[in-house]
Amino acid sequence: MTIREKEAALPASEGAPISLLDCHIAVVPSLGLGDSLIYLIIANNLARAGYRVTMLSNHLAHFSDWLPGISLLPFPEPEHTHALCDTYDLVLSDCGSIITNIRQDPLSLAQRFVFVGTLRVKSDYIHDHIGRLRQRIGVGKAEHMRNVASCAGSIRVIDDASITMVEQAVAFCRTKLAIPNASAEPGFIIPQTFVARRHPRRVMLHPTSYNPKKNWPAEKYLCLARRLKQQGLDPQFVLSPKERAEWAPRFEAEFAIPHFANARELAAYLYESGYVIGNDSGVGHLASALGVPVLTIYRKRRDGFCWRPGWGLNEVVRPSISMGAIKRAWMVFLSVSRVERAFKRLVVRNEVIA
Repeated sequence: MTIREKEAALPASEGAPISLLDCHIAVVPSLGLGDSLIYLIIANNLARAGYRVTMLSNHLAHFSDWLPGISLLPFPEPEHTHALCDTYDLVLSDCGSIITNIRQDPLSLAQRFVFVGTLRVKSDYIHDHIGRLRQRIGVGKAEHMRNVASCAGSIRVIDDASITMVEQAVAFCRTKLAIPNASAEPGFIIPQTFVARRHPRRVMLHPTSYNPKKNWPAEKYLCLARRLKQQGLDPQFVLSPKERAEWAPRFEAEFAIPHFANARELAAYLYESGYVIGNDSGVGHLASALGVPVLTIYRKRRDGFCWRPGWGLNEVVRPSISMGAIKRAWMVFLSVSRVERAFKRLVVRNEVIA
């Protein structure tokens, strides 16, 4: 623990007025990288509003020097998870986080943790914590946290399926948390040793996702990479350590597949790249949050796709024909040429803006 953290952990002086900085809130997203970045918007806006904020995320725990506005910790061991509600004044948790893995019924958990979600939140998880806070930390401090204590429910506060989750998170901060100047900024302060898009012709291809149904075929990614290379670009592939054994043999004979020890190393490499092309996944969200133009390959023809990258300049390419009843049909109707044309549109848009 740093000196600054130790000082911040000290209780307010006796008789001193209570401020928002005396209110320590933990934010616990679900396990995915994309979800972590959406919750980072909430954590950053709470910190900008004046609260003392700690975010728990295995993905973001490596970003302490990039996110100076909040404290970052990895997830605790399972046996220590329940103690989070005693460590912090209030814990704001996703409904699919490590918290809901605790072996207790939802009602008992909801009485100790504030649950929000990127999808619909079951009524069992919705609870107003202001009464509990008054008893636990005092009326004055509890009043400072009233909006956070009563915000349980869905983050999606705008009834529009075309609104991105980034926009929904900002609207949630403004309406449910009463932060009028809430913004979409994740709070990254990039070290000056890194230069934005230092390698403008480097195109990072991410051919995987947590759900195989979202994955455009590997042979089409390979064909796309060859076409990009013929155009003088530098296509490279992004694979996690777990994915390398299965996926690397398909690409490594022709294209670089750099190693990244953690999400921060990946972020630095993406930040200095020109573009990212990939399936609906956390890598696209991370690149987008860093200001890198992203082309997302998406399997559905007609839906709002609220989970598309929500920062910066982005493009989505979809199948030419929708045949949802036929499994994997979208892969047939999303050709390499169609993706290539969408990428060219993204490049043109980026050059016009630049």
